[in-house]
Amino acid sequence: MNGLGIKVRCLASTRILARHQGKEWAETDDNGQNEDGSDGPDLENVDSTSVVESSTHTEDPKLEHDSNEPGPRSPASATISSSDSTLDFEENNDSACSVPCLASTRHISCIQEAQLSPDGSCIFTSDYGRNFSVYPISNDILSEAETRTLDSYASFKSPDPIWAFAVNPLFNLQDPASTTVLLSRRDSYITLHNALHDATTVFSDSDNQPSSIGPVNISTPLASYKLVNSLTEAVTAPLSLSFSRDSNHFFAGARDKIAIFDIQERDAPIHTISTIPAKRNKLKGGGRGFKGHISALSLSPPTISSTDGLIAAGSWTRYVGIYDSVSGAEVTHFPLPGTNSPSLSSEKMPHNETLSHIMGSGVSSLKWSPCGRYLYVAERSSDALLIYDVRNFSYSLAHCTGRKAVTTQKLGFDIWNAGQSPYDIEGASHEVWAGGTDGRIRVWRDPYVKEGAVEPDEVIQIHEEEGEIPVVGTLVHASGSLAVAARGIIEVGDEIKTQGERKGSALRPEICEWGYLDILGLE
Repeated sequence: MNGLGIKVRCLASTRILARHQGKEWAETDDNGQNEDGSDGPDLENVDSTSVVESSTHTEDPKLEHDSNEPGPRSPASATISSSDSTLDFEENNDSACSVPCLASTRHISCIQEAQLSPDGSCIFTSDYGRNFSVYPISNDILSEAETRTLDSYASFKSPDPIWAFAVNPLFNLQDPASTTVLLSRRDSYITLHNALHDATTVFSDSDNQPSSIGPVNISTPLASYKLVNSLTEAVTAPLSLSFSRDSNHFFAGARDKIAIFDIQERDAPIHTISTIPAKRNKLKGGGRGFKGHISALSLSPPTISSTDGLIAAGSWTRYVGIYDSVSGAEVTHFPLPGTNSPSLSSEKMPHNETLSHIMGSGVSSLKWSPCGRYLYVAERSSDALLIYDVRNFSYSLAHCTGRKAVTTQKLGFDIWNAGQSPYDIEGASHEVWAGGTDGRIRVWRDPYVKEGAVEPDEVIQIHEEEGEIPVVGTLVHASGSLAVAARGIIEVGDEIKTQGERKGSALRPEICEWGYLDILGLE
């Protein structure tokens, strides 16, 4: 991906129906076996290294009761998608269509967040329908000439909205003990799930696959972790989660604090990092620290100065704090450009018009560069991706502009390691990939070596026929040969079109929401 003019080919999509899918369902016997004798979906064709080897291309808000957000290559045998998916299709649909017409397209619920497993074998999504789904990437996906159907291997539907999830950094398809994921749901304890196996089912040595058709049910947690207010006994659901490097601990971001849990200790956090040293002071800690819900967490790669990494925490109040991941000691904290001083009210501090083009409504995502020297910050309702140098957080180094992300919807981004940096001996060359509300993906190459507003080097159109459907998640495989585009949209009232699932009632506005997931080949 170092050359100009990235070419994209859709390899798999949730929009594509399996060929003769209705006939396959009809021919399934009462024992739950497919016509070829297999026992439902399997992961035999998924290998975490095959894709790489085959590549030739190198504030205390009042939350709405119904709100899902807390604020401002698949095996052919998998034939059933997420349990809450909506199917809008005609008969005799052919999966060879790389861009199917809307009438023969199926949709899943509006995706809210997507992540890629560290070994590059699975895609994880949470959506507006309160589903958590796992999609496998087949090892022969790059050899496919036609777009194949993409179905979830495992999933479950949550009774409450999913606010955050984190994947085990040691995730390995060959090690069932490592295939775990943490979930935070409204008014619930933090739960640990096995992302690929049903915790209630015990298999013999000869059995290696579930004996049911459809996605594996992973709703049963392996463990639950309590984050409870000691004064009111109210359950606190964190808005952000992140594992430690060795996966023995994890971090949970809540209001004015970051709780640190031991994976073996379930009753309470072993340590709490307070972003405000003292709450009783009128200036909230004498002017030190910052208040607000911690909406994003990111652990840096190991560096010479910090072998365990630094934990970066971003808040809805537009502050970022940097802490030692072991001791919890604060390294520094800083406001984003245009943020009011904590010692002055908004009436005393005039709005900075010169910075309005980069100001957002709160941190939504944080990511470190592969070398751990640069921190990228994304906000809701902002087109900019701010870049900070770890050696001096006083000022933003530069900002990636033109992201097309002026929306309250959370739009994620990803950073791809391109190898040794030609500009810095200790640095790593990298690319920033981010989706926008116009349905396009933009790529910035080594933006940290530039100053001011950095325009994208590439603008990638995924499907011209689909219109402007926001790309809520952009993920790049470590090999550089694959990318994942997660999309989702929610329309209200007069904006509603024909596709998607309609919801609403006499007392609530009618909405229509849908989304889909695409695996893209990069050339």
